[in-house]
Amino acid sequence: MTGPGFAFEVRPPLLTAYAESLHARTAELAAVGEAVAAVRVERGWFGKLPQSGFLADRYRGHQDGVLAEVGDLAVWLAAATRGLAESAGRYSSADRVVAGVAGAVEAALGVGIEIPGPATAADSASSDPHSDDEAP
Repeated sequence: MTGPGFAFEVRPPLLTAYAESLHARTAELAAVGEAVAAVRVERGWFGKLPQSGFLADRYRGHQDGVLAEVGDLAVWLAAATRGLAESAGRYSSADRVVAGVAGAVEAALGVGIEIPGPATAADSASSDPHSDDEAP
Protein backbone atom coordinates (compact mmCIF):
# COMPACT_ATOMS: atom_id res chain seq x y z
CA MET A 1 0.00 0.00 0.00
CA THR A 2 1.50 3.29 -1.07
CA GLY A 3 0.39 6.75 -1.93
CA PRO A 4 -0.03 10.13 -0.31
CA GLY A 5 -0.03 9.80 3.45
CA PHE A 6 1.54 6.32 3.46
CA ALA A 7 5.06 6.11 4.79
CA PHE A 8 5.57 2.47 3.85
CA GLU A 9 4.49 -0.25 1.48
CA VAL A 10 3.30 -3.65 2.61
CA ARG A 11 4.12 -6.51 0.27
CA PRO A 12 2.10 -9.59 1.24
CA PRO A 13 4.35 -11.97 -0.76
CA LEU A 14 7.33 -10.79 1.32
CA LEU A 15 5.41 -11.36 4.55
CA THR A 16 4.59 -14.85 3.31
CA ALA A 17 8.25 -15.49 2.44
CA TYR A 18 9.32 -14.34 5.92
CA ALA A 19 6.71 -16.63 7.47
CA GLU A 20 8.00 -19.58 5.45
CA SER A 21 11.57 -18.76 6.49
CA LEU A 22 10.60 -18.65 10.17
CA HIS A 23 8.71 -21.91 9.79
CA ALA A 24 11.88 -23.54 8.45
CA ARG A 25 13.94 -22.10 11.33
CA THR A 26 11.38 -23.45 13.80
CA ALA A 27 11.85 -26.94 12.36
CA GLU A 28 15.62 -26.57 12.64
CA LEU A 29 15.30 -25.40 16.23
CA ALA A 30 13.15 -28.43 17.04
CA ALA A 31 15.89 -30.68 15.66
CA VAL A 32 18.47 -28.92 17.86
CA GLY A 33 16.24 -29.41 20.87
CA GLU A 34 15.90 -33.10 20.10
CA ALA A 35 19.68 -33.42 19.79
CA VAL A 36 20.25 -31.66 23.13
CA ALA A 37 17.58 -33.80 24.80
CA ALA A 38 19.20 -36.98 23.47
CA VAL A 39 22.50 -36.30 25.29
CA ARG A 40 22.71 -38.29 28.51
CA VAL A 41 25.38 -37.78 31.14
CA GLU A 42 25.40 -40.46 33.80
CA ARG A 43 26.65 -39.85 37.30
CA GLY A 44 29.06 -42.81 37.09
CA TRP A 45 30.84 -41.50 34.00
CA PHE A 46 33.10 -39.26 36.05
CA GLY A 47 34.46 -42.19 38.05
CA LYS A 48 35.97 -41.36 41.37
CA LEU A 49 36.49 -37.66 40.71
CA PRO A 50 35.54 -35.55 43.69
CA GLN A 51 31.94 -34.44 43.36
CA SER A 52 31.43 -36.51 40.20
CA GLY A 53 27.71 -36.75 40.92
CA PHE A 54 27.58 -32.98 41.28
CA LEU A 55 29.08 -32.54 37.78
CA ALA A 56 26.46 -34.80 36.22
CA ASP A 57 23.67 -33.06 38.12
CA ARG A 58 24.95 -29.64 37.03
CA TYR A 59 25.02 -30.76 33.40
CA ARG A 60 21.46 -32.07 33.71
CA GLY A 61 20.33 -28.75 35.20
CA HIS A 62 22.01 -26.83 32.40
CA GLN A 63 20.48 -29.16 29.81
CA ASP A 64 17.01 -28.63 31.30
CA GLY A 65 17.51 -24.86 31.10
CA VAL A 66 18.60 -25.03 27.47
CA LEU A 67 15.64 -27.22 26.59
CA ALA A 68 13.26 -24.79 28.29
CA GLU A 69 14.76 -21.88 26.34
CA VAL A 70 14.56 -23.82 23.08
CA GLY A 71 10.91 -24.59 23.81
CA ASP A 72 10.13 -20.94 24.59
CA LEU A 73 11.87 -19.79 21.42
CA ALA A 74 10.02 -22.39 19.34
CA VAL A 75 6.69 -21.14 20.71
CA TRP A 76 7.66 -17.55 19.89
CA LEU A 77 8.79 -18.47 16.37
CA ALA A 78 5.57 -20.38 15.73
CA ALA A 79 3.51 -17.38 16.87
CA ALA A 80 5.56 -15.00 14.70
CA THR A 81 5.13 -17.36 11.74
CA ARG A 82 1.36 -17.43 12.21
CA GLY A 83 1.24 -13.64 12.65
CA LEU A 84 3.18 -12.99 9.45
CA ALA A 85 1.07 -15.44 7.46
CA GLU A 86 -2.18 -13.96 8.83
CA SER A 87 -1.00 -10.41 8.13
CA ALA A 88 -0.10 -11.34 4.56
CA GLY A 89 -3.55 -12.84 4.09
CA ARG A 90 -5.30 -9.80 5.54
CA TYR A 91 -3.35 -7.34 3.40
CA SER A 92 -4.01 -9.42 0.29
CA SER A 93 -7.73 -9.54 1.12
CA ALA A 94 -7.82 -5.79 1.71
CA ASP A 95 -6.07 -5.18 -1.61
CA ARG A 96 -8.64 -7.38 -3.41
CA VAL A 97 -11.53 -5.55 -1.73
CA VAL A 98 -10.10 -2.13 -2.64
CA ALA A 99 -9.54 -3.25 -6.22
CA GLY A 100 -13.11 -4.56 -6.40
CA VAL A 101 -14.58 -1.36 -4.98
CA ALA A 102 -12.47 0.77 -7.31
CA GLY A 103 -13.68 -1.33 -10.26
CA ALA A 104 -17.29 -0.96 -9.20
CA VAL A 105 -16.93 2.82 -8.79
CA GLU A 106 -15.21 3.09 -12.18
CA ALA A 107 -18.01 1.12 -13.81
CA ALA A 108 -20.71 3.17 -12.08
CA LEU A 109 -19.13 6.52 -12.95
CA GLY A 110 -17.79 5.49 -16.31
CA VAL A 111 -14.34 6.86 -15.41
CA GLY A 112 -11.01 5.39 -14.47
CA ILE A 113 -9.67 5.69 -10.95
CA GLU A 114 -5.92 5.55 -10.48
CA ILE A 115 -4.95 3.69 -7.33
CA PRO A 116 -1.42 4.65 -6.29
CA GLY A 117 1.00 1.78 -6.50
CA PRO A 118 4.71 1.21 -6.46
CA ALA A 119 6.62 3.53 -8.79
CA THR A 120 8.33 1.89 -11.72
CA ALA A 121 11.39 2.95 -13.66
CA ALA A 122 9.11 3.88 -16.56
CA ASP A 123 7.05 6.16 -14.28
CA SER A 124 10.08 8.03 -13.02
CA ALA A 125 11.55 8.36 -16.52
CA SER A 126 8.31 9.83 -17.89
CA SER A 127 8.06 12.36 -15.05
CA ASP A 128 11.69 13.46 -15.21
CA PRO A 129 11.77 17.16 -16.22
CA HIS A 130 15.24 16.67 -17.68
CA SER A 131 14.30 13.79 -19.93
CA ASP A 132 16.36 13.14 -23.05
CA ASP A 133 13.16 13.43 -25.12
CA GLU A 134 12.92 17.18 -24.59
CA ALA A 135 14.86 19.74 -26.59
CA PRO A 136 17.18 21.98 -24.53
